[in-house]
Amino acid sequence: MSDHATLAPLERHGGSVHEEIVARLRALILAGVLKPGDRLATERELAEQLVVSRSAVREALLRLQTAGLVERRQGSGTRVSARVPISAALASWRDDDDSATIAAASEFRTVVEPQIARLAATRIDAAELDALAAVVAESSTVREGERSVQLDIAFHAAVAAATRNPLLASLSELTVSWTLEARLFSHVAVDGRRLSHEGHARILRALRAANPDAAEAAMRVHLDEIAGLAQRVRD
Repeated sequence: MSDHATLAPLERHGGSVHEEIVARLRALILAGVLKPGDRLATERELAEQLVVSRSAVREALLRLQTAGLVERRQGSGTRVSARVPISAALASWRDDDDSATIAAASEFRTVVEPQIARLAATRIDAAELDALAAVVAESSTVREGERSVQLDIAFHAAVAAATRNPLLASLSELTVSWTLEARLFSHVAVDGRRLSHEGHARILRALRAANPDAAEAAMRVHLDEIAGLAQRVRD
């Protein structure tokens, strides 16, 4: 049995193949899906899983190694770095003229997530509320951008899971890679982490009150605040 993650075929978006592989793996690493120390598949296996050439995989892994996101050692293969430098990921994106991506990600979340929160308010149970409370409590003290992003993703995924709709839960997981860069920019600074924590706390209060209108409104305000901050940080 394999001791590494199996990846789905690469979805193409018009860029160079190796750059899209970099974006895919970077998102999985920064979101904590691929954790520090995890071993990646071999170049041949990655090429087969992603349905791309080995040369594209090789180039992508070299880019990730240069950015400090993976470590490549003879005999042990390629592993996610023990310490993932969030600054490297942000620097590479800051240099791109990609404001349209931020806008698209923010628009997507604004359309979908308030309705998820609304539905969750009618279905969430006590255990799920307690789990969300633990995430919110940790986010009040976290000082590292990487952990803050992971807590953010965990919070929103848990809200989606509380809808009891597996399609919405799956959609929440799938969109991590689409929205990761915008999320990263909102968690770089202390103000961003504070806004995230406060927004999650308001959503949690609405969920505890089983108030769909309040949950929807709290999620909408939270996403608007984060989107505005992410754009200001990037500018």
